[in-house]
Amino acid sequence: MSNVDVIVIGLGAMGVAACHHLAARGHRVLGIEQHNLAHDRGSSHGETRLIRKAYFENPDYVPLLCRAFDLWEALQAECGETLFERNGLVTFGRPGESQVYEGTLASGRLYSIPVEQLGRDEALRRWPIYRPPEGFAAAYEPGAGFLYAEKCVLAHARQARARGATLKENEPVVDFRIENGRAQVRTTQGRYSAARLIVAGGGWSARLLADLGLPLELRKMTLGWFPAGPEHAAARGTPGFVFDLDEDFYYGFPQIDGESVKTAGHRRFEALEKPEDKDLAPSPERMAALGRFVRDCLPFASDRLLRWSNCIYTMTPDEDFVIDRHPETPELVFAAGFSGHGFKFASVVGEILADLAIDGATRHPIGFLSASRFRSS
Repeated sequence: MSNVDVIVIGLGAMGVAACHHLAARGHRVLGIEQHNLAHDRGSSHGETRLIRKAYFENPDYVPLLCRAFDLWEALQAECGETLFERNGLVTFGRPGESQVYEGTLASGRLYSIPVEQLGRDEALRRWPIYRPPEGFAAAYEPGAGFLYAEKCVLAHARQARARGATLKENEPVVDFRIENGRAQVRTTQGRYSAARLIVAGGGWSARLLADLGLPLELRKMTLGWFPAGPEHAAARGTPGFVFDLDEDFYYGFPQIDGESVKTAGHRRFEALEKPEDKDLAPSPERMAALGRFVRDCLPFASDRLLRWSNCIYTMTPDEDFVIDRHPETPELVFAAGFSGHGFKFASVVGEILADLAIDGATRHPIGFLSASRFRSS
């Protein structure tokens, strides 16, 4: 039986970042992943993820984002590979009505984040590749950008291994328990023991953390890649985009492959019974809506779908994350319910999980992410 300081179950974006931080502090770390690293079975794939500070969802996230930016920059410098492109982000919405647009501006004001306001005509002149509806305005965050998703996961893994962490791939966990103040983990290939256990199970979190009864629901979100001209190229400094339309919230990225842009709708989910069903084909209606968005709002792109991929959203009722210690066995720390907007936080979530596992507390303001908000009084 292997004996280490910390075992991490789940090596998606959050878990592998925790391994990196723990190993960097000199702890003996064992990470266990049921698939290969940077796999496409969960929520940490799909080439790119937006990253921004002016957070319309909840300004309480902004201090975490500021730290996440610093940590992504540090990881990029450490590994000598481009992980993060600061191409900016332009958000289109109807002033006075769009929570996305108004929330972006409000977070920018609250935390002195540079955000430019542009009227529709000015935005059209500046970015003719985007065509917002009449009556819309734009909020542009020049310091925002996008992360290369799989590269980020693999960079954290490489740096963790370089500092002595053991990361096991293609080794499903059978069960685990806390016994006499220690974590005991059984997999298909062995048994392991540690002083602390971190569970970062993504779409498998409800199954792994069943005793907590967390209100986690799975949704399937479909990404589409559509032909686009060189005007969309990231190399030209093209920003990512958000359109808060009446029927959906659409977001997307500049072209990084020389032929296409990736886009998705954030609000219209399809139910997912279990993570293993992720790759069931999306509904024709869903793909038709995505094509209409491209046709209406991206005039330099084609609505001819080149390819699609599904991503798992593990949703909480309030769409905020859950990061906490188990109320009865504090040796167990967990992170779950990232609700489709978590990847950009992975660098700081890894740091937080390491803090909670080793120190039992963190300096980061995560009180609003406690699991206690779901427990009945």
